[in-house]
Amino acid sequence: MATTPAASTPEPSANVEAAQGTNADGDEAPQEQITLTEGGRGEEDEHVAHEVRAKALKYITGKEADDESGATEKEKKPGWDVRGVGPLRILKHKDTGAVRVLLRGEPRGHVALNKRLLPDITYKVDAKTPKFITLLTATDDGKGLEKWMLQVKTKELAEGLVKALEENKKANEKK
Repeated sequence: MATTPAASTPEPSANVEAAQGTNADGDEAPQEQITLTEGGRGEEDEHVAHEVRAKALKYITGKEADDESGATEKEKKPGWDVRGVGPLRILKHKDTGAVRVLLRGEPRGHVALNKRLLPDITYKVDAKTPKFITLLTATDDGKGLEKWMLQVKTKELAEGLVKALEENKKANEKK
């Protein structure tokens, strides 16, 4: 017969509860939230020249649709594919001066768009839909161009993004 005397068992102190992640009611204490879209590896040597919340859409050609999707023949159609929604940053490297556009998709922080700005391309707000910006970038292998569409909330945000793209693209000119 084993018994534990109630009078001799000490109550846990507040310090022990805090170390164990519980509060006085025995519930878990709230933990600090981390944001996976706030920068990451590879951005340590860059500063943010411009930032805006955006949606990135990539135009998929028929060939890319074949390569990227596991779709059947009937489902493979060219068109716009949403790649991510989140903070779009224009990042400028502190040493080299190279400028790139980076969009980390919410909520997991995956890289939806990561492309260098092309100095010979004119970036502008789409005439028909003033919240959209057309963005031409080099393909990953550097042998062609990709067409992207960036959607922001207002026409003013789109104009600000275009202005920042135009101001920063000169840094990528070959010297």
